[in-house]
Amino acid sequence: MRYREQEEQAPPIGERIRNGKLNAPGSLYLEIAHELNNPLNNAKLFVANAEDLVIREEADKEQILRELRNAMTQVNRAAEIVSHLLTFGRMAPARRETVPLHQVLERALSLLDEQLRLRQIEVIAEMGPEEPVVIGNALELEQVFVNLLINARDAVAASPRKAIRISGSVHGNQIEIDFADTGLGIPPQLQSKVFDPFFTTKQEGRGTGLGLSIVHRIVHDHGGSIAVSSYPGAGTTFTIRLPLAAVKKEGYSPP
Repeated sequence: MRYREQEEQAPPIGERIRNGKLNAPGSLYLEIAHELNNPLNNAKLFVANAEDLVIREEADKEQILRELRNAMTQVNRAAEIVSHLLTFGRMAPARRETVPLHQVLERALSLLDEQLRLRQIEVIAEMGPEEPVVIGNALELEQVFVNLLINARDAVAASPRKAIRISGSVHGNQIEIDFADTGLGIPPQLQSKVFDPFFTTKQEGRGTGLGLSIVHRIVHDHGGSIAVSSYPGAGTTFTIRLPLAAVKKEGYSPP
C-alpha cells in the first residue's frame, strides 16, 4: 500500500510574494507548479492505493471508495487552482451591460443552496424591495457573490451559530452590499492581507488564496470598492460598493 508523502513546509506563497522572494516570473511559475503538483501527486497516490487493493484482491468496497473519494477531492482542488488562475490572469475585458443584482444574487445562492443546507447554515438575504441595477458583467458579479458566500461558509464551519446575512442598501448613486458571517473573525494584523494573491487564513489544502483576490479585482474593474471589517470571535463583514446604472425605469426590462 502506498501513502501520501510528507509535503514540504514553506511560508505561504502570498507571504513570499510580499517579501519580494517571488518577483522573478520563473519563481512564480515554479510556485504555481508546486501548488498544482501537491494535489495531483496526492490524487495519483490515492488511485494507486485503490489499484493495489484490487490487484491484491483485498476488495473491501468501502476502503476502495474511500481512496477514490480522496483522489477526487485532490482532483477538485487542482481544478479549483486552475480555475482561479485562469480568472485571475484573464486580460480581455468582459462585455458590459445592465445587470439586475437581485437576479445575480439569487443565482449565486441557488448554486450553493445544497452545500449551505447540508452544513445547517442559516442564510438571511435582505436586499430591499427595489431592484438595484449596475453596469457590468453578470457572470463576473455572480462569481463575486459565490466567492464571498464560499468564504463565509468556511468561516462559520467551527462556530456555534452558523449564519450568513446579506443586506443591500442604496446610498446616492451607489449600492452597498454587506456579506456578514458569524465566524470566528480575522485577526487585526491579517485583515490588510486578505485580498493579496495566494494569501489564505485557511488550513493547508483548504483554499487557493485567490478567491478574495479575484473578488477584489472584479469589483474594482466595475468601478466599485470592497472593504473588510472583522473582530475576533464576532464574525466578519465584507462590504461591496458599486455605482448604480443610470437607467430609466419605464420601458426597462432586465437582460
